[in-house]
Amino acid sequence: MGDFEKHIKLAKEKLKATAEAYENKQSTVVGDLGTKVVEQLVEADAARNNEHFGDHQSRHEYSNKNFSAEVNKAMRKIWFAYGDLGYDGVNGKRAKEVMDNLKIITGFFEKRLGVKINE
Repeated sequence: MGDFEKHIKLAKEKLKATAEAYENKQSTVVGDLGTKVVEQLVEADAARNNEHFGDHQSRHEYSNKNFSAEVNKAMRKIWFAYGDLGYDGVNGKRAKEVMDNLKIITGFFEKRLGVKINE
């Protein structure tokens, strides 16, 4: 399995687990996994050009250069929610914000990459 396929598979797996955590009102898990979904999608996109990032800063820079302002805004909301949910604990409103923004992000990447992500 190539890096692209690997990252897509991991994004799908983590997205499914994020949705399950949201249904189970596990807000901190939603924050953790939502961030991982975004990271895997950025890595999948970069893998198409044989690029790979080992740190958050490189992913942010790549995202800012290659994706629309709307998608980058949605990604930032997830990354900020990750910190908030990790430190503040249970917060259903922030977890819902993660889920809403994941819809924007997965829709963008489904079109961009030509694969179904949110199954």
